[in-house]
Amino acid sequence: MSARFLIAAVVVILAAIVVEAHWLPPPPYKTQNWEKNFPGTSYKWRNQCRDVWHRREWRSLKKWEQTRFLNAMKCMFTKKSVTSKNAPGAKNRFDDFSGVHIRQTDNIHLVGHFLPWHRLMMSVFEEYLHAECGYEGGIPYWDWSLDAGLDKITKSPIFAKDAFGGNGDFRELTANDTVLVAWEGRTGGGCVKDGVFKDIKINMGPGNTTEGHPRCIARDFVPPLSLALTKENVDFTLSAKDFYTFDYRLEGKDFFQTGFNLSYIGVHSAGHFVIGGSLGTMNNQYSSSSDPTFYMHHAQIDRLWWLWQQRDLKKRIYDISGPEKPEPLFGPILVHEKNVTLDFPLHLNELTAPWNITIRDMMNTVGGPLCYDYI
Repeated sequence: MSARFLIAAVVVILAAIVVEAHWLPPPPYKTQNWEKNFPGTSYKWRNQCRDVWHRREWRSLKKWEQTRFLNAMKCMFTKKSVTSKNAPGAKNRFDDFSGVHIRQTDNIHLVGHFLPWHRLMMSVFEEYLHAECGYEGGIPYWDWSLDAGLDKITKSPIFAKDAFGGNGDFRELTANDTVLVAWEGRTGGGCVKDGVFKDIKINMGPGNTTEGHPRCIARDFVPPLSLALTKENVDFTLSAKDFYTFDYRLEGKDFFQTGFNLSYIGVHSAGHFVIGGSLGTMNNQYSSSSDPTFYMHHAQIDRLWWLWQQRDLKKRIYDISGPEKPEPLFGPILVHEKNVTLDFPLHLNELTAPWNITIRDMMNTVGGPLCYDYI
C-alpha cells in the first residue's frame, strides 16, 4: 500500500468525522426569494445564512453591548408605524409588533404553531432592530432559571435601574380590576418606576383591542412564581421525547385545564406572570408584548426549543405537531380536528406581507430566512 494511498484514506476518514461533528440537516424549507424589503425599509431579508447572529444571555453581555441593545429597543419607539391603517392605536414600530401580537393572540397560543409563530415574530423584530436602528447582534435572552428563588428573582440584572427597570408601586386589587388570576404574593401593579423604559408610553391593549390607549408599562412581580422557573423544570421540559409533549409542558396546558393549579404551570406562563402578576403589562395575554421584557423572555422560550432540537437535530428539525385551532382554555382537551404540518402558513400581518411563510421556514435557525443561534 503506497504512502499516497494511506494519506488519501486518512483524509477521507477525517473529513467524514468533521462532517458528522458539524452535521446540518437538509433544508426543511422550500426555496423562495427571501431577498425582499421589509415593509417601511430598504433592508432586505437574506437568501443565505452566512454571518450567524449569536443570541447570548443578558448578563454575559458587556456593559456597552447591553447599552447598545437597550438603545436599539428605545429606537423602535421613534420609528413611524407601518401598520396603523389596520391597527389605529399603533404610533411607532414597537407598536407594530404589539399590534400584530394582539390581532393574532386568539390563534397563536395553545396551538401547534405557538413556537414557530413566536420564532417568526422574534426574528422579524430582530431584523427590524438591524434595519431601522443600526443594531448589530442577536436579541439577548433572559435565562430566568439563574434567578429562580424568592429572594433572587427581583434582583435579576435585567431589572436594574440602568436596564429594563424593576417593579411598579403596590396596588390593591379592586372590584373594577379584570384579572385572570389574583396571585398570592404579588408585590406591584403600578407603573415601572425606573430603568430606560420608565417614561415610555405603550399605546394598545390591554386586551383584544388595537384602538389607542396610551399608558405606562406596568409591572407586578410575583416572586413565588419564580419557583416554577428552576433548572429542574427546564430539564423536565427538555426531556420530552416528541414535539407535542415538549410544547405541552412548555406552555403548561394542564395549568389551564386544572383551573390554575400551580403544580402544572409551564415555564412560558410562569415567565409572564412572575413579571406581570395580576395587573402588570406582561400579565395580559394579548398585549404582553408591549413590555420590552417580553422579548427577553421569549428569546429564552425560543432558546429552549432550539436546545430541544439540538439534542436530536436529524429528527427534530422536522418534528412538529399540535392543533391548528387553540385548545379550550379550560376543561378537558378535545380531540384535535386537524394538526399542523410543516406546510402550515404563518404571517405577521403587514410586517411579512412580501413573503409566503410556513412552519418549515422556522424549523432551522441557520437556514432559509433565519440566521442565528444561541450561546
